[in-house]
Amino acid sequence: MSLGIDWHKNVFGISWAYEKNRLVVSTVFEDRVEAASVAREIEGWSNKFTRITIIEMDDDEFAICCYQDPQVAKSGKNIGLFRTGMRQSSGYEQAKPMIKERSPLLQIAYAEDIRDMRTYEQISRLVPMRKCRIITEKDLKRQEFFYEKTAMEQGI
Repeated sequence: MSLGIDWHKNVFGISWAYEKNRLVVSTVFEDRVEAASVAREIEGWSNKFTRITIIEMDDDEFAICCYQDPQVAKSGKNIGLFRTGMRQSSGYEQAKPMIKERSPLLQIAYAEDIRDMRTYEQISRLVPMRKCRIITEKDLKRQEFFYEKTAMEQGI
């Protein structure tokens, strides 16, 4: 079994919501087939070993990285979600205190037209993220962020 992660980087963007007294990080795909495939995988993730890491970049942008620790994954597939280049704007700044307070839930969404919220559709159930971390770009040098660093290197 490989300990590498197959990173899905076709995430169009992130939307923030609040449901069941927790923040929901909704990763939005423009491809329904990919969204459904990713949803099937993440719904099988173990609640004990899920990770979400937000990487605050030096240039006022952030990246988000979600995965299940591949060392404990029961599935033969080790997938992760990765998206970079998002601005640390008001949406992120409003979500940040909620992220620090309690690990968010992850959800996969599909949007037929990303400019029209009425075309957004939930694809997956709400998946709890066990460990949530907000780090800086220079933290990627630390061994504990090996998978995040790998995602960043592959995403460039």
